[in-house]
Amino acid sequence: MKWKFLTAILLSGVIVFSGCSPSNSISEPKAGEGTASSTSTPVNLTWFSDVSFWDPPSPWNTNPNSVEGQITKKTGLTFTIDIPAQDADTKLSLLLASMKPLPDVMTIINNDLAKKLIDSGKVWRLDELLKKYDPNSHLLKDFPNDVKQGLIARDGGWYSYPSHINSNDERKKYPPSSEFYSENLKYRDNNGIMVNKKLMQQAGISLDNLKTEDGLLAAYKKIKEIKLTANGAPVIPLQVDAKGYQDTTLLTLEMMFGAMPVDKNGKYRDMILAPESKHALDFMYKAAQAGYFNPNQMTVDTSGMKAAVLSGSVFSYIGSIANSGFEQMDVWVSPGPILSNQGTKPVLGHSLTAGTGWMQTYISKSTKEPERLAKWLSFMSSNEGLTLHVYGIEGNDYLRDSKGLVVQTQQGIKDKKNQSKTGVFAFWSFHNISWLNHVTLAPTKDPGSGVWDSYEVLTAFGKAKETVIYDNSALSMPPNFFTAGSKIADRKAQIIAYKQAQISKIILAKDANTRDQLYKEMISQLKKLGLDDLDDKINEQFQKQSPKYNITLKGVNS
Repeated sequence: MKWKFLTAILLSGVIVFSGCSPSNSISEPKAGEGTASSTSTPVNLTWFSDVSFWDPPSPWNTNPNSVEGQITKKTGLTFTIDIPAQDADTKLSLLLASMKPLPDVMTIINNDLAKKLIDSGKVWRLDELLKKYDPNSHLLKDFPNDVKQGLIARDGGWYSYPSHINSNDERKKYPPSSEFYSENLKYRDNNGIMVNKKLMQQAGISLDNLKTEDGLLAAYKKIKEIKLTANGAPVIPLQVDAKGYQDTTLLTLEMMFGAMPVDKNGKYRDMILAPESKHALDFMYKAAQAGYFNPNQMTVDTSGMKAAVLSGSVFSYIGSIANSGFEQMDVWVSPGPILSNQGTKPVLGHSLTAGTGWMQTYISKSTKEPERLAKWLSFMSSNEGLTLHVYGIEGNDYLRDSKGLVVQTQQGIKDKKNQSKTGVFAFWSFHNISWLNHVTLAPTKDPGSGVWDSYEVLTAFGKAKETVIYDNSALSMPPNFFTAGSKIADRKAQIIAYKQAQISKIILAKDANTRDQLYKEMISQLKKLGLDDLDDKINEQFQKQSPKYNITLKGVNS
C-alpha cells in the first residue's frame, strides 16, 4: 500500500523519533560485538540493489583515510556496486530463475522480489548465518525484538537486515539525546511541499501567501507572468516527484486536501474514491493546463528530478522531500499543508507500531565469503560501524562534545552533501534512526542551520494546527494477504495498472469537461474491474485488526 511511504524513511540529515529520556554518554563497541579483524588481502564482492536513485561510492575507495577504506580495514571486504538505472527487478528475477549465482549482497525494496528471494531458498536466514559464522555478534544479542518479530511475521523468518530501524525496543537501548528528537517522532513526514526562499523573495511572495490552494496557484501564475529566471533559466513553478509522482506528489495533495482510506463510517475504501482525491487531481490538472509544470516531469527518473531541484530554478516541490536532495541546498522552507479551498482538514497518517524498515539487505547462499559477510553485517550495524559510515572520520568530519554526543564539522556537513564521493551518510541500508537520535547533539534553532532548516521543512505539515494526525497501523495488511497468482491478486494488479494510466490522462486532459468525463470513466471502470470486492476484503481485515491496535478510525472529512 502507498501508505508505507508515511513510515519513517529518512534520507536527509534530520533523523528523528523517540520518547525516552536522554542518556549522558555514548556507549562504545565492546569486544565480541562481531567486528571483523583487518586482512592484508581484501576480497571483492558484488552488492546489488533495486533502489535506482541510491548512489553509494563507486568504485570502492580503499584509501585507509576514507569511509570505505576503513570498512575494508575492519572487514577485509571491498564491493562492486551494481545498481541498474532501470529494470533492476527484472534483471534479478531472471538471475534468480537461472542456475547462475546471485550477487553476494542484495538490498531490495520491491516486496514481491524480496518474497521471490526468500521462497527460492537462495538467501540466508540471518540468525543462522550469524550463529554459524559470527556467534559473538551483537546482532544475536541486541537486535530489537519488536522489529525481528515483524520481519518474522512478514517473511516467515529473519532473512533481512532492515534500514532505518526505529522501534520501542531500539529506543530502550538508544534513548534520544534531547526533546528535539522526541518531538520529531510526532510530527515529521517525508511527504510535503517545500519552496525556494530565494526565488520567493525575488518574486515578492511571502510564505503566508502559499498556505492555501488559491494562494499557491496565484503564486505560480505570478512567477509565469513576471518571467522569473534563475541562473539564466526560466523558473519552474512546480516540480513533481518524477515517474513515481502518484505515490508521492498526488498522495501529498490528497492528504493536504483531507483524503483518507476510510469513510465517515470507518469503512475502508480506496483513497481514489474520496472526493478530496478528485480535488487533488483537479489541482494537478490546473497546474498542468497553466504550464506550471512540464508533463515530462511525470516520466523522468528520480535522478532527473533531483537534478532539476538542485539546479536552483525550481520554485516549489511537492512529493517525497527525502527523494529530492533538498539538504544539499540551504534555501528550502515550507508553508506546511496547502489548505483546500473546499474547507477540508489536512490529514497525516503515522504508524505507531514497530516498522520493518525500508531497504532490506539479504545475503546470498552462493557467496564464497559467508563468514566475512556475517562479520561485515555485525560491524556495519555496530556503534563503531554506524559512527564511521554515518558521520565519517573523527576529527575531520565530526567531533564529540563533553557528553560524547556527535557534532558535525563544516567539513563533515560538506562530505555528507557529497556522499556519493565521500561515503559519509551513503550507506542507507544500515541507517538506524533510534541510534542516530541517541548519539547526535540536537541542532540549534539558528536560521541557516542546515539540520534545523531540514527539520522545519519535514515537520511543517505535521506541526500545523490544522493537520489531523491519526494512527494508520491497522490499515497495513498482513504479509501475503493477496497471494501471488491468485485471482484477487491478479485483479489488484490490473486495477493498479489501469488506475495509474487513467490518472495521468486525467491530469493532462485537454479541458475541464474531458477531465471530469475521464474521472467518471475511471471510477466506473474500477468498479467493473472489482474494486469494491477488493475494498471489502481489505475492510474485513482492517476491522479485525483495529481492536488489536485499540484504534477506531473514521474519515475526518468525506
